[in-house]
Amino acid sequence: KTVYLTFDDGPSTRTVEILDILDQYDIKATFFVVYNDSDKAREIISRAYASGHTIGVHSTSHSYKEIYKSVDSFLDDFDTCFEYLKDITNDVPSIFRFPGGSVNSFNKSVRKDIADELTRRGFTYFDWNVSGEDATKNYSEESIYTNVMMGCKGRNHSVVLMHDSAGKTETVAALKRIIPELMEQGY
Repeated sequence: KTVYLTFDDGPSTRTVEILDILDQYDIKATFFVVYNDSDKAREIISRAYASGHTIGVHSTSHSYKEIYKSVDSFLDDFDTCFEYLKDITNDVPSIFRFPGGSVNSFNKSVRKDIADELTRRGFTYFDWNVSGEDATKNYSEESIYTNVMMGCKGRNHSVVLMHDSAGKTETVAALKRIIPELMEQGY
């Protein structure tokens, strides 16, 4: 039984808190990063990478309307974030996550062509099959916890979506409960 914890939209101060929790349990996660060329962001990404976490490309702008205008728009956005992560880690990211997931209302007309092109370039994209729903309105620590626990229940393989952007204090609080509970259940 395996659960893959993934976090989108960081880095931020929440990422640091999440890294501390993951370190406490000796757990590795995957971070799908949004471009942020501050020294602090670079430091956080470096720490995550040096600690053995996987770093994936998410987006430079995270603006669905802009990046999904065309395949070229998406690739321009992707390439900037890719080069940024390559520069920080001295490694070549090989995974990515579509902003909004691989199937969303913004990318209907271009998603297959984008996926085909990035697959041709050697990238793999990852969606999720369990969501903490911490990107919706009216989420709470309790709702995130419940969504993850119920989503993982009965599965042998779960890929959990949560977010590590600055406002996600409830996600951090829920994670402190989620990890030990999943471990107790044999994940």
